[in-house]
Amino acid sequence: MSSFLLLSTLNLSLGGLVFLLGFIILRENPGQRLNRTVAMMLFFGGLGAVFAALAFMAAHGAGAAGAQRAPGMLEDISYVWELFFPTLFLFASIFPEERPFTRRPLWRTQRFRLPGFVWLIFAPHVFHFVFVYAASTWKPGLALPKLGPLQYITPVFDVFGVLLRVFLLVHRALFSLVNLGFGLATMALLFGSYRRARVPRLRQQLRVIAIGLSASLVCYSLATSIPTLLSLRLSENLRSGLTIAALTLGPGSIAYSIVRYKFLDTRFLARRGILYALVSAALVGVYLAVVSRLNHLLSTATGVDARVFEPVFLIMALALFQPAVARLEEILDRTFLKDPADYRNVLRRLGHELQTTIDLDALLQRTIRTLADAMLLRTAHVVVLTPEGAVARSGAGEPLSAAALERLAVLLPKLPPPATSFRLSDRVERLAPAEQAELGALGVTLVVPLRWRDDLVGALLLGDKVTRTTHTSEDVALLTSLAGQVSVSLQNALLLRDRVAVARFEQELNLARQIQRTSLLSEFPALPRCEVHALSIPSKHVGGDFYDVVEAGDGSHLVAIADVSGKGVPAALLSSMLQAALRTQAATVSSPAAILRGINTLLYRSTAIHQFATFFLARVEGDRLRLSFSNAGHNWPVLLRAGGERRHLERGGLILGIVEGTEFEEDQVTLAPGDVVVLYTDGVTEATNGSGEQFGEERVCQLVGSLARGLPARAVAERVLAALHQFLDGAEPQDDVTLLVLRVTEPVADQALRAPVGEAVVAG
Repeated sequence: MSSFLLLSTLNLSLGGLVFLLGFIILRENPGQRLNRTVAMMLFFGGLGAVFAALAFMAAHGAGAAGAQRAPGMLEDISYVWELFFPTLFLFASIFPEERPFTRRPLWRTQRFRLPGFVWLIFAPHVFHFVFVYAASTWKPGLALPKLGPLQYITPVFDVFGVLLRVFLLVHRALFSLVNLGFGLATMALLFGSYRRARVPRLRQQLRVIAIGLSASLVCYSLATSIPTLLSLRLSENLRSGLTIAALTLGPGSIAYSIVRYKFLDTRFLARRGILYALVSAALVGVYLAVVSRLNHLLSTATGVDARVFEPVFLIMALALFQPAVARLEEILDRTFLKDPADYRNVLRRLGHELQTTIDLDALLQRTIRTLADAMLLRTAHVVVLTPEGAVARSGAGEPLSAAALERLAVLLPKLPPPATSFRLSDRVERLAPAEQAELGALGVTLVVPLRWRDDLVGALLLGDKVTRTTHTSEDVALLTSLAGQVSVSLQNALLLRDRVAVARFEQELNLARQIQRTSLLSEFPALPRCEVHALSIPSKHVGGDFYDVVEAGDGSHLVAIADVSGKGVPAALLSSMLQAALRTQAATVSSPAAILRGINTLLYRSTAIHQFATFFLARVEGDRLRLSFSNAGHNWPVLLRAGGERRHLERGGLILGIVEGTEFEEDQVTLAPGDVVVLYTDGVTEATNGSGEQFGEERVCQLVGSLARGLPARAVAERVLAALHQFLDGAEPQDDVTLLVLRVTEPVADQALRAPVGEAVVAG
C-alpha cells in the first residue's frame, strides 16, 4: 500500500512541477505562439501524471463498490492527456522556424478557407477521445417495450453494442500507433533542425530539447504505446517509473534549456525562479523521504506516535539546510546563470572588449555579428553616420544597398533624442508612416540609436529573432546599455580614423611637396649674356604656381611662369601637367604663341570648366639679346631698362583652358646690358598686410629700379622677397608667391657669367 502512495505522490508532485513550468512559460510571453505551444505541451504532459496518480489512489483507496467504477471513469477521461503528442509535433514544426507545410490550408475555395495544419494534427485525438468516451458509456442491454415491431429492435441494439465494444478494443490498441507516429515525426523534425542550425546557442537549445524529448517519448512509449500494441501487461511500479522518467526527462530538458541556454528568451528572474523551484522541490523530496523513514523507525522503536518527532526534525532541517541552500545557490548561479554562452554575458563581455577596439571596420563587424549570433536575429545591421555618408555592416540578413543607406542617412536623424530605443510596431514620433514603413521593409523591428552626447552617430537596426519571438523588455534594456558603450567606442574609432586620415594626408602632402620642389629648378642652365633666378613660396604644402627655364635646342631658352586656379594638391597636379606639356614642345615648337595654343587645347580637353591657368612664356636668345614672348592672361611681366624706362610685356591672349582654339599673339623686344625682366604671380602683388593694403606692382618696380646696377639676379629676387615679408609684418601670404628675375649682364662680365650660377630658392 505504501508503494502506491509513494508513486501517487511522485506523480502528483511531478505533474504539479510541470504545470508550474508551463505556467511560467505562458506567463513570460503569452502573446508568442511558441510560448503558448510549449505551455500547452507541458500542461497535457502534467495532466497525464495527475491522471495516473488519481488512478492509483482510486484503485487502491476506493471502497468495494467503487473499486471497479472509479478507475474506469478516470481511464476514459485520461485520454485527454494524449493531446500531448500532437502538441509536441506542433512544437517541433514551428521551432526554431515555422515549416512551410504548417501554413497550407486544409481546403480552399474562392469563398472559404479552412485552416489545415492545426486541425489536421489534433483531429485524430479529438475523435479518439470523443469516441472512446461515448463507446465506454454505451449500454448494450437497452430495454425496449415488447410491443409490435419494437420487440425486434432490441437484438439489433445488442449486436451493435457488441460490435462497438470490439471496435473500441481494436481502436484503443491501434491508436497507440498514432501517438508513436507523432513521436517519431517529432524526433525527426527536431534532429533535422539541429543539423541545419548554424548559430551555436540555437544548436545548444535544439540538442538539449531533442535529446530530452526523445528520451521522454521512449519512456512514454515503453509505458503505454508499446504494451498496448503488443498486449503486454506491465507492473504498476514499472509503468509508473517509466512515466516518472518521461516527466523528468521531457519537461526537465525544457527547463534546463531555459535556465542554461535562455530558451524562449525567458527573463533572468523567471529562469532563476525555475532553477530554485526545482532545487527546492528536490530538497523537500529528500527531506520527506528521510523524515518518513526516521518517523517509522522511531515509532517502531519507541511505540510513540511519529507526529511527536516531526517539529524536531523540521527545526533541524531548517538549521542544517540553510547553509547548504546558500552554497547550492552560489554553485547554481556560477554553473547555469553565469554561463559564458549566455547572450547577456556575451554582450557584457563585448562591451568590455569594445573599449580596446579602435579600428572602425573591426568594431562594426564584431559588434553586429556578436549581436546577431547571441540573440538569434534574422536581421541585424549597424549603421554609422559619417560626413561622407552612412556606413553599414550586416551581421544577419541581406546587406543594405546604397539606396537604403542614403535613405537611412535621412531617416535616422529624425528619431526623437530622448528615447533610447524604438519598436517599429509602435508609432515613432517625427517619422511619417511611409518613412516608418521604409524601415520595416528592411526587416527591422527594433531601432537602438547610438548617441555621443547629444549627437547621433549611428544606430543598431535589429529584426525579429529566428524563433519569431519579439525582443523582451530585458533585451531592450541590455541593448540600450550596450549602445552607450558602442557609441563611445564608435566615437573613438571615428576620431582615430580621422586622425589617421589627416596623418596620411599630411604624409602625402609632404611627398607631393618634395616632388614639386624637385620639379622646380634648383640650378638654372647658363644663358648666353644673361642670368636668371627664381623662387616660389606655396601658401599650402604644395602650390599651383610654377616656373621653368628650358633649353630649346637651338641655343635659345624658354622662360615660363604660370599660375593655376585653386590651391593645394589639385592645383599642384594641374601645374605639373602644364610643366610637362611645356617641356614636351620645347625642342620642336619654336614659337611661344604656338606652344601656348597646344597647352590651351590640352587643358581645355582634359580638365573641368572651373580649372584654368594663366601663363607667360618667353624665348630668350642671349647671343642676339632678343626676347620673344606671349602672355595667356598672366600678370604683365615688367622690363626695367638700365636707364630707368619701364615696359610691360602684355601681348598674348585669353587665359588657358577656357576656350578651345584660342589664338595667341606674339611680340618681341630687344634687350640691353643691365636690363632686368621681372616675372611674378598675383601672390606677390596682391599680398595684403594687416591694414588691408596690397603690396602692388608699383612697389615691385620701384624696389627693383632702386637696386644698385650690377646686382645679381638672385640678390634682386631675395631683396624683393625680404621687402614683401617686411610689408606683411609677420602675416602669412594668402596665395602662392612666385618670382623670377632675368638680368642681362654687362659685356665685361659676359664671359664670367657663363660659369655655373648659384642655386634657386624654393621657400616655404
